Order: sequence, then structure tokens, then C-alpha cells
Amino acid sequence: MADFSNLAAAFLVTGFFAGLVYALRMATWGGALGGFVVGVVVYASLGLQGFAVLTLFVVGGSLLTRLGFRSKERQGAAEAQKGRRGARNAFANCGVALLCALLAALTTSGAVVAAFIAALGAAFADTAESEVGQLYSRSPYLITTLQEVPPGTDGAVSVPGTLAGLAAAGLTALLGLALGIVTGPSIMLLIALAAFLGSVMDSLIGALVPSVGNEVTNVLCTLVAAGLAFFLA
Repeated sequence: MADFSNLAAAFLVTGFFAGLVYALRMATWGGALGGFVVGVVVYASLGLQGFAVLTLFVVGGSLLTRLGFRSKERQGAAEAQKGRRGARNAFANCGVALLCALLAALTTSGAVVAAFIAALGAAFADTAESEVGQLYSRSPYLITTLQEVPPGTDGAVSVPGTLAGLAAAGLTALLGLALGIVTGPSIMLLIALAAFLGSVMDSLIGALVPSVGNEVTNVLCTLVAAGLAFFLA
């Protein structure tokens, strides 16, 4: 599946996209550079199809972060740096997908491609759950105790956020199917399920070990999703 002769195209397309993301204030300079590294590897490993799945997460996640940003600021739940993502965020959310893309290039394994899509789907679902939940739910509850907690609390979940997470996971898997890198509807559903369960794991970790930090939970979220997709697909 990989075609490393596309490396020049990978640099060109990813460089343009990273510059656009920075110009639109979706990421800091470091975030744009980190995204460029991730994008080059993904494009070189899985071609334009893999890059398109990555783009869905980056653009979709950024738009959801900006959605109702002033309201989130008033609640004290908005992302730092005016919602602009940094390098740590880029690698925490996309590091597992990056490794899966490399493995897919080396092995041409459909299961690894499924893991790649699930990892990005989990990152997108987690972002959707957080951003939509903070904006549209006034009474989120802790996933472990079901007690009401303030919006933005680690491990908090809500009905609007959960539905948004399901939609993001499903949309990512559906895009993979439409692009031809997911082999059929049944595999698509398994990938969507794995991605959503990865985001659930993020909430569980946040509730049980809030001190672990957002980047670590993001890595574990995507790792769980990738592992589930690899073994289920």
C-alpha cells in the first residue's frame, strides 16, 4: 500500500496544509511543525487516502474547538492558547496513528490500516465529546460515579458529548470506507466501535487518575482504539 516515491508529494502537500493550519490560527508554530512531521509520514506511508483521514481529524477537531469558544472561556473550560494546538498535542493525538501508518507501509496489513483509522477516530471522538459536551451540557456527570460535576472536569461525560463522539468515530470510519482503505461495512463498524471505546477509555482514565495529564490520556485513548481495531478487524 505504501509508495515512498510519493515522498516529494508528501512534503509539498503536507507543507502547504501545515502552513494553512498555522495561518488560520488552528495551531501554534510548534503544532504546525509537529503536524507537518505526522502528515509527511502518513502521506508517504498510506498515500492521499491516509492523509485525508488525518485531515478530517485536524480540521474537524479545530472547528469543534472553535465552536462556542467564548462561552467555553467564560466557563473556564476552553483550550489554552485560544484553542491553537501545540506540538505536544499533535504527537499525543496522532503519535499512535503515525506508528500504525509506518507499520502499514512495511507490512501492507489491512488490520494495521484499521488500527490507524481507529486511532484517529478515537482522537476525533474524544475531541468531539469534550468540545460539544462543554458547550451544550450544563450537567455532565463523572463516568465512574454518575455524579454531576462542572463542565471541563476530567472524566466528565454528557449525552450531547457522547453523541458527538459516536458521530465523529463513525464519520472517520465511513471516510475510510469511502476512500477504499476500509474493506467493507462490517469492518467499518468495528473500526467505529473501537474508536468510540478508545474515547470512553480516555474518560475513564481521566476520572480515575486525573493527575496523569491530558497528553497521556490521549495517547492511551488512541492506543486502546488501535489495539481493539487491530484484533477485531
